[in-house]
Amino acid sequence: MRLEFRSDVRGYVLMLNQDLFGAFILQRRWFGLHNRRGGIKQQVFEEEVDAQRTIKRIRRERERHGYRVVASN
Repeated sequence: MRLEFRSDVRGYVLMLNQDLFGAFILQRRWFGLHNRRGGIKQQVFEEEVDAQRTIKRIRRERERHGYRVVASN
C-alpha cells in the first residue's frame, strides 16, 4: 500500500509492506518540494490492524495540516 500527500511546499509518503517474517513495516518519508530537507521513519507492527489504525491517524493529521492525497494504491 502506498499513500502520497502534498501541500504547496511539502510532500509526505506512507508505504506499508510485509517482511519475510510476517511483520508489517510502515515507512514514512517526508520532503520539501523546493529543497532537499526531509527524513524517513520506519515502524514495525505485528498485526496489520495496528498498522492500518496508525495510517488512518496519520492521514487525518496530514489532511488537517493542509495536505492533499496525490496517489494511493
